[in-house]
Amino acid sequence: MKKLVILLLIAVNFLNCQRANQSVQLESPHIFKKYPGDAGYRIPFLSQQTIPLVSIAAVGDIMLGHHTIHYIQTYGVDYPFDSTRQALRQSDIAFGNLEAPFTRTGTKFEKTFNFKVPPEYVTGITRSGIDIVTLANNHILDYGIEGLKNTLTVLDSVGLAYCGAGLNLEQARKPAIIERNGLRVAFLGYSLTFPEEFWATKSRGGTNYPTEASMRASIQHCDSIADFIVVTFHWGAEGKNFPKDYQKQYARLAIDLGADLVLGHHPHVLQGLEVYKNRLIAYSLGNFTFSSYSRRATESMILKVYLVEEGLFFAKIIPLSVDNYETEFQPRIVTGARARAVIKNLQTYSEPLNPRQIIDDDGYIWGSRLALSDSYYAADEKDNSSNGSN
Repeated sequence: MKKLVILLLIAVNFLNCQRANQSVQLESPHIFKKYPGDAGYRIPFLSQQTIPLVSIAAVGDIMLGHHTIHYIQTYGVDYPFDSTRQALRQSDIAFGNLEAPFTRTGTKFEKTFNFKVPPEYVTGITRSGIDIVTLANNHILDYGIEGLKNTLTVLDSVGLAYCGAGLNLEQARKPAIIERNGLRVAFLGYSLTFPEEFWATKSRGGTNYPTEASMRASIQHCDSIADFIVVTFHWGAEGKNFPKDYQKQYARLAIDLGADLVLGHHPHVLQGLEVYKNRLIAYSLGNFTFSSYSRRATESMILKVYLVEEGLFFAKIIPLSVDNYETEFQPRIVTGARARAVIKNLQTYSEPLNPRQIIDDDGYIWGSRLALSDSYYAADEKDNSSNGSN
């Protein structure tokens, strides 16, 4: 396993260092891998094999208001991202969930928690390595349509891509397209969270609520203009480490319709990962830099996903501490025993979602292109087909 990891990391170094590269070249002898609980198998890689791929680093909720303001005023707008910038920049595309509008004005919506962030703080995000954010969540209209308008203006002014919300339903459904390595990646954002007043209509701005018909139309459109499709959902129960049935249904539907990667937010804590039809589903990425002293939301991850034509090539979990009593609103990469504990928790959360454990002890998830045993993935496809029919 260690040998495989080292060889793969050397191979993808071309891609990590130069975003303009169009492919990654693998030059390796026969190498070994082992699935947890399974026998080791030999993997033949063809010498000089060229694999077009794109890498995506995905993080959780970003909210720079409230307590974080003091730290930004003291240390600058880059402060929340100083410990993770390098990891984010080593992927072709970095993605997160923007959990608050950039605005000073707007009518406060009557609800328990309302967030807003000074517009100038957006430069911290643009310099963090993040390329795109989803706005499809239950806070982006906390200060009404004016707050949303101001946010769109701010994001447009700095060239930060976004999806999932707009000034009408057509805009909210519009995908964001990012091109890397000669490959086009489409992002679609959806919110299944209340208040319902935040959902866009033909005549009202807001977030993109998914129906099967609208998802089908949007994903089919993206399939005609892009090489890869990433679908993001704001969903689930806060503080819960296991997805609800409807999350699994929507995630698998998105993949059935043509999505290559599904990313989830809202619970503020990590939920499990699933490999379905050789596409990866991350049900909740947890918090990233989020202005809260929650004792439940203390661990998180950067999820680095490498996509190829067949779907998942491989993915890597980079464990984080987001315990703000410790990190003071700057998420930190953890190693050693602390990293192993995060990975172990994710293995536990992922176990009910898959026919066998998909995360190895180093935090890697392998796609079918790296598998040796046809029967291994044949079993996966059979089991996943059964899961999808529940």
